[in-house]
Amino acid sequence: MTKKLWSVLGLCLVFAVVLFAIYGLAEQRGYYQSSTLLDAEDYRMIIRSVKYGMVLVVLVFASFFLSEVLQEWRIHPMQYLLVGAALSIFYLLLLSLAEHIGFTAAYCIGAFACISLLCWYLHFVLATTRGVYMMTALLAAAYGAMFVLVKMQQYNLLVGSCLLFAALFAVMYYTREIDWYALGGEAKD
Repeated sequence: MTKKLWSVLGLCLVFAVVLFAIYGLAEQRGYYQSSTLLDAEDYRMIIRSVKYGMVLVVLVFASFFLSEVLQEWRIHPMQYLLVGAALSIFYLLLLSLAEHIGFTAAYCIGAFACISLLCWYLHFVLATTRGVYMMTALLAAAYGAMFVLVKMQQYNLLVGSCLLFAALFAVMYYTREIDWYALGGEAKD
């Protein structure tokens, strides 16, 4: 399990680089205002979305990893990679669609497309239908929360911090009785 954790953390770093590249693209296109439909504020919302993207990837990967531990799911690192790719593609869809149909419509279409793709894929990856619906609900809630955070300007740091605190509490609560040494095959001192 320790090896799996390092694989997941490594994939998080890979997607940080991918999101950084998308961030640079969005920033460049915003600088040149590539679309007549989008104003500078819409580009700023896209850029803020990409900034929150790493939090989304980490939350989804952490949920998958914890589900592996708590529910004995088996998710291969390649499957994490494909899920992360779908999460990253959302930001390219958001940027490219927003330049033609506006930010809100692009966000809704991109989120729906990525959530649908992941829901379909998870039917083949996860052991239970309940797990698929649980992860799909988590994705929908995460994309919804991210949309609200991007739209809020004055309270986004406060709300985002509270949401991250709640997520950390949930992780601590559900893992409070796990013997992490036993999972990693390491002996307790």
